Amino acid sequence: MWRRYINPRSTAFKILAPATALFSASTLYCYVFHVRRSYKRDPSYLNPVKDAIWDESNKTNFNYESALYNYINALKALQRKKDPLSEPYTRIELKIAQMFENLGMYEEAHSIYLEMLYRFFNALVTPSKIPDDERPDFLRKDLRILIKSLEINKDVELGKKNLLAHLLLAQEEVMSRSPELKKFFDDRKEMVGSDLKSNANLNLNALKDILNLKYFKTVVNDENIKLDDNGHMILDIEKKSSAWEPFKEEFFTARDLYTAFCLSSHDVGTALSCKMTTLEWMVMADMPPGQILLSQANVGSLLYLQAEKYEAEIEKLKERLHLNNEKITTLGEEFKKMSDDNIITKLRSLNKNKDTCLKMANECYDNIIEFSKKNRNLKYHMKDQLDPAISQAIALSTYGKGVLNLHDGVLSKAEKLLKDSITLAKETDFIELLKEAEGELERTNILKEKQIGSSNN
Repeated sequence: MWRRYINPRSTAFKILAPATALFSASTLYCYVFHVRRSYKRDPSYLNPVKDAIWDESNKTNFNYESALYNYINALKALQRKKDPLSEPYTRIELKIAQMFENLGMYEEAHSIYLEMLYRFFNALVTPSKIPDDERPDFLRKDLRILIKSLEINKDVELGKKNLLAHLLLAQEEVMSRSPELKKFFDDRKEMVGSDLKSNANLNLNALKDILNLKYFKTVVNDENIKLDDNGHMILDIEKKSSAWEPFKEEFFTARDLYTAFCLSSHDVGTALSCKMTTLEWMVMADMPPGQILLSQANVGSLLYLQAEKYEAEIEKLKERLHLNNEKITTLGEEFKKMSDDNIITKLRSLNKNKDTCLKMANECYDNIIEFSKKNRNLKYHMKDQLDPAISQAIALSTYGKGVLNLHDGVLSKAEKLLKDSITLAKETDFIELLKEAEGELERTNILKEKQIGSSNN
């Protein structure tokens, strides 16, 4: 049975947390700054806003309850004069939600975010409601509120539903602004030959299409990843990525959150296909190189998880082949209806899919490791890289190769790779990976001792 890989769920949240926090912090600054400036010209709600800002400061020992009261009064004044989609109105709403969060009233805060999301969604799908030149900025606000709502969301299915709906809006906007991208997506759909559903662009629908090596390729290469004369990764400023602006950071953060939500509901197949598509789109959108490397490493993690799922199914079917009719009856209808021939056919398919996943995982890791060896500054001067995602991707890929070698029984190579990943994890403060690598190294040493003991006997 395959051992557990580093948990992509916790890894995904660890990676996403800084980005989400950045959006929250920058958004908060923006709202406070504009709240102060916007209301100087309108005394009807200037006073409650000024009082609220004062109340939530350290000058009054962070009196969030009083600040909440004043922001609500400011919103009441706005309701008589402003469109609920206007900047002043939505800023005050977000401040009210923030005060609820500060007071530990998360359900109330979440309700405000949801109400705003529904309002924004209806505006975006209503023809001519939002002028074409304002839609990109409006979509960025929509995705920021979506990300913020997911920080305190407790309903996984609701979170996935909202992510799908709002991501598809952004996706359609990108395609409407770039005929080249639309043609790419249309060609891709025709190539994989899938019977796509409404959300197919998000996950390419069928995992069997994803696991076709004919369509799979790694993306970490000199064409997609540019370096300066000092060996530091840089953005390719010649790449045309304006169709994704100004919401591409929010868009890809939301897609990674969708992947994480799928994992939390044990839907590894959808998480994998979504992440593989995300990786391809990140290259097209000219996302920061470190994020591209780390996304490919995470694709490797998800491929391994999918291989584990196949392995678990294989073990169940093998067990079924050795059961007598009496025990088969106790297993339920699914097993009673399966003949031995059907089981053998399914076993062949599962084994093929498992092997494909492992081969693709190896390619993901090898591609990153070889790229780092070719560009030595990436591996030997990690602390000089401004983006920590670069070093995390290299460390995670080294660890992944170690685990795969361990499962193949190549213990000496596994030991070396795991030790290397521990060193890299320590250098880059990748604490979560460090714990996992140390655990796998301990298992490797135990297996080596057993192997030596068996040979001596």
